[in-house]
Amino acid sequence: MTAADKNGPGLKFPPPLLAFAAIGCAWMIDAIKPLPIVEGEALSLGGGLILAIALMIALVALLQFIQAKTKIEPWHPTSAIIRKGVYRFSRNPIYLAFCIATVGAGLVLNSWWVIASVAIVKSSLEHLVISREEIYLEKKFGDVYLDYKRRVRRWL
Repeated sequence: MTAADKNGPGLKFPPPLLAFAAIGCAWMIDAIKPLPIVEGEALSLGGGLILAIALMIALVALLQFIQAKTKIEPWHPTSAIIRKGVYRFSRNPIYLAFCIATVGAGLVLNSWWVIASVAIVKSSLEHLVISREEIYLEKKFGDVYLDYKRRVRRWL
């Protein structure tokens, strides 16, 4: 590991906090100015199912990090580009899971505000996390990462 690689992409916070913060702020706005999707509790089941799908995507991706024996925390250096499993379809399946979970939370909470916060989650992840990670991975893995980046989309 080189001195430049000591801190990985240089992030100082866990990316899930971006999703939790956006959902929390949207939920607080909803408490002040409710904007329900529908009347009643019909959305909870669908929202719960979407949350379960998001959790499964994130857990599968986590298992792939463990199998590849590389760090998942973005403040540590990585030792491998994962290109199989869910990483064949998305370069960022965990971040995709955060966005899917935000939609699921919006349905469970019956709030258009929370649903709309997915745009904030996606934009925050792209600008504060993914852009740094991509620069880091390009420097560290060069053509191997660039080839992967050409073949696999950022989201889906």
